[in-house]
Amino acid sequence: MLNRRTLLAAGGVSIVLSPQPVLAQRHGWPHGARAAVSLTYDDGLDSQLENAVPALDSRGFKATFFLTKENMEARVAQWRAVADEGHEIGDHTVSHPCHLAHYSAARFKRQEIDKAERFLNANFGVDRQRTFAFPCGVIDMGRGPQLQTQLRYISTLRGDFLAARATDGDPNDPRLVSRDRYVLQAMAPTYDHDDPRIAIAYMKKALRWGFWAILIFHDILPRRKGDGDTSIAHHDLILDWIRTQPLWCAPMRDVLRDLGVRTT
Repeated sequence: MLNRRTLLAAGGVSIVLSPQPVLAQRHGWPHGARAAVSLTYDDGLDSQLENAVPALDSRGFKATFFLTKENMEARVAQWRAVADEGHEIGDHTVSHPCHLAHYSAARFKRQEIDKAERFLNANFGVDRQRTFAFPCGVIDMGRGPQLQTQLRYISTLRGDFLAARATDGDPNDPRLVSRDRYVLQAMAPTYDHDDPRIAIAYMKKALRWGFWAILIFHDILPRRKGDGDTSIAHHDLILDWIRTQPLWCAPMRDVLRDLGVRTT
């Protein structure tokens, strides 16, 4: 977790840590919603094409898919169809590296960002509003003090992406999203336990506060096989619960635009 006070003092980005925020005025979400939720799917996995996309489409939901080139390039035509249906395509690097101590910013950008962007631009069109997700939730790059390694990674993303999604933290305060766009907080509710109540509790928090919840999913399978998997039945329960609530369900880019976030 980033240190909020240190980052603010360094002129960087911040993460909101307050467990009981007090809003003078709630953000006016579209369609009279009380809060927003973005459904995000990492890694470009086959089960997302086979199970997640049909479930989303049947309910009229659009999501954000963070594609890892090495996972999905064999089925790129099907992923293009997903994009054509209105789902957002984000960048999750070429090879999904999780251990970045030996990377310099230049090497990481050259090998993982620039190559991935060329691939995505060639197959999905040039996009200056693309979002990024940190592989494995790791936000440290290279060696040195934690603040230095985190700011090194974030600085590598600036200019190439509209925003970046991390993996931990409470729903996002809409008043701070523009400032914190490169460390947007999120939750993988079924990563450790295939229990829809975890996702629902997280979204209820967003509803109480009027905030933006970002959920992370990986494989969507008939039954859970290991860490990160979500069963189709529980994925369906989460989607159906969202339909009953005053939640605006939209891809990350649409929420960012609603909040006035633009490329710099």
